[in-house]
Amino acid sequence: MRHLPAGTNDPVGRTRLIASVTARVLEGQAVAVHGPRGMGRSTFLAAVAAGVPHAISVRMQRRGVPGNGVSLIAAGFPQATLDELPERMRSLLLDPRSLPAHDPRERLGDALTELLTAQAAAAPFVLVIDDAQHIDALSLAALRTAASRSLGPGTFGALAAVGPAEIDPATGHPRTVAARELSLLHVDLLPFAAADTVELLAAEGVPTDTALWAHRESGGNPGLARDIAAAVDGLTPELAARELGSLARERVHELSAPVRQTLRRVAAMHQPTTATLRRLGGETAAESIRAARALGLVVTEDEYLRLTPEVLGDVLLESVDSDELIALHRELAAHADSEGLTRYHLALAGDTGTTPADLATAATGCASRGEHDLAAQLYLLAADAGTPERDEWLTLSLENAVIGKETRVLHRATRAAADLTEPSLSVRAKLALVELGDPAPDEVLVAALHESRADPTLQARVLLQRARLLLGSQDLRAALDVAGRAVELARRAGRTDLEVDALTVGAAAGRTLGDPDALRLIKRAAEIAGDPRPGQVHTSARYVAARFSLHDDDLRRARAAFGDMLTDVGPDAGLDTVHVLRSLVEVVARQGRGREALELAGRATRAATHFDTPMATTWFIEAIAESVGGTFERTRTVSARGVDLARSERDQRYLRRHLGYLGLALLHLDDPEGAVAAHRELRRIDADSGIRDLTSVRWHTDAVMALVAIGATDEAEGLLAEVRAALEDGLGAPGVAAAADRAAAEIAAARGDLDTARTLAARSIAAAEECRLPIELARSLVTLAHIERRARRGGRSREAAARAREVLRPLHAVPWAEWVQMRFPEGAALHTLEIEEPDTTDPHTTLSMLTLTEQQVAGLVAEGASNREIAQRLHLSVKTVEGGLTRIYRKTGVRSRTQLATLVLGHGPR
Repeated sequence: MRHLPAGTNDPVGRTRLIASVTARVLEGQAVAVHGPRGMGRSTFLAAVAAGVPHAISVRMQRRGVPGNGVSLIAAGFPQATLDELPERMRSLLLDPRSLPAHDPRERLGDALTELLTAQAAAAPFVLVIDDAQHIDALSLAALRTAASRSLGPGTFGALAAVGPAEIDPATGHPRTVAARELSLLHVDLLPFAAADTVELLAAEGVPTDTALWAHRESGGNPGLARDIAAAVDGLTPELAARELGSLARERVHELSAPVRQTLRRVAAMHQPTTATLRRLGGETAAESIRAARALGLVVTEDEYLRLTPEVLGDVLLESVDSDELIALHRELAAHADSEGLTRYHLALAGDTGTTPADLATAATGCASRGEHDLAAQLYLLAADAGTPERDEWLTLSLENAVIGKETRVLHRATRAAADLTEPSLSVRAKLALVELGDPAPDEVLVAALHESRADPTLQARVLLQRARLLLGSQDLRAALDVAGRAVELARRAGRTDLEVDALTVGAAAGRTLGDPDALRLIKRAAEIAGDPRPGQVHTSARYVAARFSLHDDDLRRARAAFGDMLTDVGPDAGLDTVHVLRSLVEVVARQGRGREALELAGRATRAATHFDTPMATTWFIEAIAESVGGTFERTRTVSARGVDLARSERDQRYLRRHLGYLGLALLHLDDPEGAVAAHRELRRIDADSGIRDLTSVRWHTDAVMALVAIGATDEAEGLLAEVRAALEDGLGAPGVAAAADRAAAEIAAARGDLDTARTLAARSIAAAEECRLPIELARSLVTLAHIERRARRGGRSREAAARAREVLRPLHAVPWAEWVQMRFPEGAALHTLEIEEPDTTDPHTTLSMLTLTEQQVAGLVAEGASNREIAQRLHLSVKTVEGGLTRIYRKTGVRSRTQLATLVLGHGPR
């Protein structure tokens, strides 16, 4: 029998799934957890076992003896339980060689049933089986027999981890895993998100950039990510590549011929899909892909397959001779899904009928459809022919590679672009390098501006790129000025497309600065804009105008606009797909739709991984979704990682965004000091950049509430005054105005003016309800419930809290529903402190200065609870409780728990 230690930590990335599975097995259900090699099945099992009061854990081993699985299971039970069984049954269970030849399955099933019944009589328990793929057929039948006989509800739960099966030598594919045949709940462990991989590896001392690279190369497989990080630790790029190649060769060594052949096709294809592989290899190819997935060699990103690590493709092809490789590309050309792919494979096969002009024409078609990664490959193949068009095609290859994030082309194209001499091509190449993230963009752009001095179109393009860089670094005044100069040059050159882009950048900078002219700029851009170019929808006037609608809380219009864009860009549109999905996540999050936010964020994360999107963007999307559909703990983890990454990359834009969500999470995890620190950093950044906009990063009213929670009421009032002034200047939105009234209500309550606080909270509730912002509505209702509770109006307090729960109930806004429930448990009586609290209409009443959580902590101290007990009952950390007590002592003037208990019980502070 295994008794689990208290406080056992859940493994990274699985908290929500662990909680769900734990609840199921405690109810007596049976669950099987599946996952490829390295996905952490055993770690997951240990975490679930640690959350149940009685667990019996066993690990299966394949020994080729019928009944061996049951023998291993029985050996894991306490000897006292085994001793309760008749000798003959005990012998059958522990020694499979003693099984009778006649009907062994029934006899073994009877004995196993008796064992489970005897154990259940002592206490409900959970049977945990690792490596269940090794269960022999006889043991599996006995388990099925025992499981079909009811032992009573909730007395016996089962949890099994099922890994990859052994390879069948006759077919070269994994055998069928018998455990899949059991009638139980099957759960597949999914790859880690990048934040999880970084958290896992950072705890082991791996730098963030190495962890991010390991995540990408592993496809989110935590075991493989560990191996990759360990293999390259402290090595130069050349040695790291060599070590990674060695790791890939070890993984290839065990492959059967069919699997190896299928993976070679994957390695040779530009965008491999299971559908294409099926056309090439039929069911054998499908089985091979399943085997490769089980071994952790391939992952699926949207509909595409990717080898993990990526160097695995080179390893698979290094032993293929030239004739085989030509045959392979001819085969792929014959089964390609598009003309571009056909031309690509024919060129690699050395087809003499495929001319450089054919490749360039196919590349142009791909670029027009948004297939910039394939276009980059085709233009580079065309340039390799050395025809007079070489420099133009090389420049086009580089431009498309940057948009399509085609890393296989970038190195070669970048190196070749250094030799370009024609000014217009040289400038275009320089702009692409800046877009790629050149370490000295200012120098490159100054050189490009000099080269383009005779061409207003090129000058406009250079200034436009400069404006975008300034916008990204939050040098907003300069961005607005440079964008204005680009607009004038574009008009002079008659380039409406460049004028639209420059107006759009100027509008974005102006909006953030609080410039009232921003709306005019984006309207003008939208009026003269044509259809956005594929791959550049996320920088278009149409997109930015929809962002303005989102910031203005016109959520219906924003959702319709982004929904239309998502339909238009399709699944292969790179950053367009990622950013449109990100904006939809923001819309549904503000609408309180937690489940939908998580689903859209999952799609965005998969697309971001496929298109190698900057990790700060990916984490921001995840933080948004987690804050409305996941947990505040997860929001804190992801946004904290985003803050660290943005700081290391000096990315002020995403630093602001992540700090906003970090402050939100910390405030609602009852860490107001941490929230205040995040918000004060945000305030410094905004002051330095001249940012007055209240609508894109909505941290201001959260900061007011956090300041009130730590007793910094004067600072809170000063910040709220700035918010009110900005609202009067038209720089807010309905949701911001509602939040400002809620923050003002908190200040009034902290000052003891409960009548004013009640009026402000009611006004906030009405405004949030009118503009259909359910999260804002629920938060304002909680503020009202808190105010009424402090006024000793228990019925009205409970009514407001109940209404907040009803607002959130249909939305699946999990963290907010849990937050309300923790502060106002449904159906619970008011806390002792609430009943005994003196009349809070007296502004000098000491206890009225405490926040809701602080009052709950004080009440539990009065009941004699320890800090750890308080933490458990209020679902807080011990550290948070300790910090709360420090604030309570400061506000009330008491110096000990005894004095605090005396104050709470109504006998005065001494």
